[in-house]
Amino acid sequence: MGFIDSWEDLMDTCEIVIRNIFSDIEKNCQKELKMFGVTLPKLGQKIPRLKMRETQEIIFQRTGRDNRKKPDLEPDDEKEICQFSKEKYNSELIFITHYPTKKRPFYTFADPEDPEYTLSFDLLCRGLEIVTGGQRINKYEKLVKNIKKLFSHKIESFEFYLQAFKYGMPPEGGFCLGGERIVKQILGLENIREASLFPRDMLRIDQRLLIRQKKKSKR
Repeated sequence: MGFIDSWEDLMDTCEIVIRNIFSDIEKNCQKELKMFGVTLPKLGQKIPRLKMRETQEIIFQRTGRDNRKKPDLEPDDEKEICQFSKEKYNSELIFITHYPTKKRPFYTFADPEDPEYTLSFDLLCRGLEIVTGGQRINKYEKLVKNIKKLFSHKIESFEFYLQAFKYGMPPEGGFCLGGERIVKQILGLENIREASLFPRDMLRIDQRLLIRQKKKSKR
């Protein structure tokens, strides 16, 4: 999204998309939901938003598990905060914001009021991240500075990415939805491979191994 007024515009748009996805599923996929014996995740009037450090503090208070100094949420943390959201906000989805700069890509926009953290977010659903997004740096000079700081590569290695920024880029950002993750969480599947049309496995990756196994089975 270009010409955003605030990084929160991204979360607002993301929430609209997610609500429309769930609404469409509810309208058109009742047969599949009944087949799996599941219901759609609960959504309150507005998906709640918490900063990562606030989230870690809540988890510590609820469980005694102290991950407050860790740079990211542990899997058990994601499950716990979704349970908290369900209990307090009647929402099985929750936005977690302000991940540390060191845990996000070099192009992620730092919070001007707290530069150690980013204007980024994850959307969690029933204990699993299903969307990642945030505001991106739109200034060429800042991107070059970050690349030189974080990577040993020559700046030429990033020319393809940087070329558009030389001519000016509006305030911008975006998010990416994990389609298979959304399916997995709605249907309560055990493994993401069950939600994938072409799941990865050793036989699919290594055709030579598959041929050798077929030869052995014929002997």
